[in-house]
Amino acid sequence: MNAKERILHALGRRDVPKELPAFDIGPMRFSDVGAAFSEALEAAGGETVESRETSAETIAGHFVFEGRIVDTRESVTSTTNDRNIGLLIVEAEFGVAENGAVWIDPKERYPREVLTLAENLAVVLKREAIVPTMHEAYERIDFAEISYALFMAGPSKTADIEQALVIGAHGAIGMKVFLEGEG
Repeated sequence: MNAKERILHALGRRDVPKELPAFDIGPMRFSDVGAAFSEALEAAGGETVESRETSAETIAGHFVFEGRIVDTRESVTSTTNDRNIGLLIVEAEFGVAENGAVWIDPKERYPREVLTLAENLAVVLKREAIVPTMHEAYERIDFAEISYALFMAGPSKTADIEQALVIGAHGAIGMKVFLEGEG
């Protein structure tokens, strides 16, 4: 018997594993999805701001930046040639408590590249639009209807460069989510 046959023979003599244990892993639940969302977003490098007022002027007061403000809730004509966006304001359709991510779908209202060109990103999110888990988030998405959308959690970051964390490598250096509604 050669080496290959000995190995295959030994493998064939292995005991059949016993039945795998049953796992009862239910979905994550939070007593306060808003607080869980805020905690997860902070862990990702972002910040939440409780806000009843979400005018561009009020939001801008929470950031330090140079450049202009682009509020996507109004008309946007920015292109990839525009490199002077100090603050971009977008609306999120919903947020996810387990990881602090927000679902942003431009819906052709504004160029998607502005999401990576802005120095700072302000996201307006209705508190009641926060779901507990990614499973519930995916149930809300109609993939047949989107051409481009994304989950975003915190500012741009990478640790690919010599294993050192770099903030703003390929997008915003600051991200704040402005929660609207009762908390």
